[in-house]
Amino acid sequence: MIKQVMVLVEGQTEETFVNQVLQPYLNAKDIYLSTTMVCTKKVKGVRKYRGGIADYDQLKRDLSMLLKSSHFDLITTFLDYYALPSNFPGQGTLPNGDCYAKVNHLESELKQDINNNNFYPFVMLHEFEAMIFCDINSLRHIFGDKKRGLDRLNSVLSQYKNPELINNSPQTAPSKRILAELEGYQKVVHGPIAVKNIGLDRIRELCPHLNTWLNYIESF
Repeated sequence: MIKQVMVLVEGQTEETFVNQVLQPYLNAKDIYLSTTMVCTKKVKGVRKYRGGIADYDQLKRDLSMLLKSSHFDLITTFLDYYALPSNFPGQGTLPNGDCYAKVNHLESELKQDINNNNFYPFVMLHEFEAMIFCDINSLRHIFGDKKRGLDRLNSVLSQYKNPELINNSPQTAPSKRILAELEGYQKVVHGPIAVKNIGLDRIRELCPHLNTWLNYIESF
């Protein structure tokens, strides 16, 4: 049975990832993905996409519009945990515990706020670049002249149980670590290339929260 899934994404990098990496992977399982970015600005009624989400109301508005469509079997999200807006559901009641307890709480609160059986939320720990830390060498063919930086990045994962646990301060979030070591890194250009080089099977093995999301899409 063919399933149609719409993924509401935070920005262009996530859109490219879904279209170029995730879509071919799931097409083989008769799951067809569509993507759209959260609209963060309108000019004279024209939707503009700027990346990032400054206000939860932007996300809720777009989800509400998508859920009115009968074309999709499932609506889901691909959002970064890092720098979620302060008015995102559950931000004021985050539990004690590790990041998994926190992200599960946020997703649960988002699902409750949207209140639609065809919606399944996903928030990436801690951001898209966590997947690149599954194998930093996926960037070596692009940044081969920055061996020391690549080696330092490669050592980061040894400090954590898995890439999803690499934390989310403005200095130590995955993207900030990469930018500090690899001058010229462009998230939109290089991020999806790196993830495609690594392969989703390896990423699913090392990123349990992402894997749970994909398991749901495959089995809902």
